[in-house]
Amino acid sequence: MKNPFIKESNNGGLIAGIIMGAAAAGTGIYFYLKKRKALAEAAAYAKEHANDYLQDKVHAIKKHKTDLHELHSIAAN
Repeated sequence: MKNPFIKESNNGGLIAGIIMGAAAAGTGIYFYLKKRKALAEAAAYAKEHANDYLQDKVHAIKKHKTDLHELHSIAAN
């Protein structure tokens, strides 16, 4: 028969659970910081190149200016 006055020690499971929880929390924090760094780099790239699309349109807005002696050849065609 088992002695009811002897307590079984659960310290091993408790310590293993604490270690596993700490490892899981550390892994989660690592991936969070890694993702945050990647998002910061993407935001910096987007901020740096925010007006790039405007540079292409500037060339399309310019009109060709003609002189008076070119008007005769344009009207003749």
